[in-house]
Amino acid sequence: MTFRRARGWAAAGVLLVSVAGCGPYSHTARTAEARAAEQQVLAHDAALSAAEQQLVERYWVGHGIARMTKTERSEDFVQPEWDKGGAIALTVGRIYATSGRDAACTATVVGTNTVVTAAHCVRTSLSDGSSRTATWDENLYFVPGYRDGQSPYGGFTVRRVHMAEDWQTDGNDVAMLEMNPAADGRTVAAVVGAQKIAFGAKPGNPTHQFGYPYTSRVLHCEGPGIQPRREPELFRIPCLMGVGSSGGPYIVDLDPAGMGTVVAVNVSSADSHSYGTALGPLAGRLYAQSEHH
Repeated sequence: MTFRRARGWAAAGVLLVSVAGCGPYSHTARTAEARAAEQQVLAHDAALSAAEQQLVERYWVGHGIARMTKTERSEDFVQPEWDKGGAIALTVGRIYATSGRDAACTATVVGTNTVVTAAHCVRTSLSDGSSRTATWDENLYFVPGYRDGQSPYGGFTVRRVHMAEDWQTDGNDVAMLEMNPAADGRTVAAVVGAQKIAFGAKPGNPTHQFGYPYTSRVLHCEGPGIQPRREPELFRIPCLMGVGSSGGPYIVDLDPAGMGTVVAVNVSSADSHSYGTALGPLAGRLYAQSEHH
C-alpha cells in the first residue's frame, strides 16, 4: 500500500548520531520514547557551499521544474483543490529531487529553517531493500506555495537531511530538512511563515490532508483521523491522493487563516484510505537537530 517511488544520490557526508530520550511521559509515551532512544539517526549533508546551492537552483529554475510540469494534471484532480489561500498556500509546497530522473513529493514548513516530509522522498532503497544501503537523492529543492508551474515565493535548497537510519520501519518514515536561507539571507519561515508541529499528538476530527499528487495545485481532503490500535505508529484518514502526495501534512486544528498543527506526514495508501507516519519522539529529536535546539 505504498506511494513510494525510486530516486537516489551519492552522500556528501553522513553523521551517525544516537538519539536519547528525556522527560516524564505516560506508559505509552515512555514506550515510544524508548523506541526512539534506540534509533540511530543520520545527518546527511546536501548543498552546503554557495556553489552547490547555485547548481541546484540553476537546475530546477533553468529547466527542471518546467520539465516536471509536463507530467502534471491541471484538472481532473483526485481530490478538490485547496482554494482558500491563507497560510496553507504559503507553507505547503513541492520538494523536488533527482536520481537519474526528476521526481517530486510534498513538504511543509514547520520551523524557522525546517521543512518536514517523508523519508522515502529523499532516500531510495536499492534492489536488496536495505535501509542502510539506500542511496540519497540529489538536487533537493523546495518550492513553497507551488502553483501552475510557478514558484511565487522562490525556492530553497536543502542544507542537511535529518532522518532515522532504519527509515523503512513503520513510524520512522519522516525526514526533517534543514533549509539554506534565501539569497537575501531570510529563512524560509521569514519568507512564508510556518505551520505548528506537535509530537505525540492524536489525530482529530477533522484531520486535513494536503498534497501534490503530480498536480499543478495543492489538493485537500479532510475526514476523521484514526490511530489504528494495531498500528500506533500510523494515522489513517479516509482520503486518497496518489504518487507525489507522499510527505504531505496531516493537519489538525486548522483555522480560517490556514494555520494548524502538523501531526503526521503522508506515506502510503490502501483502498480508500491514506496512511501517515505519526510524528512522535523520534520526529521530535530530528526537528530539534534541524532547528539546532
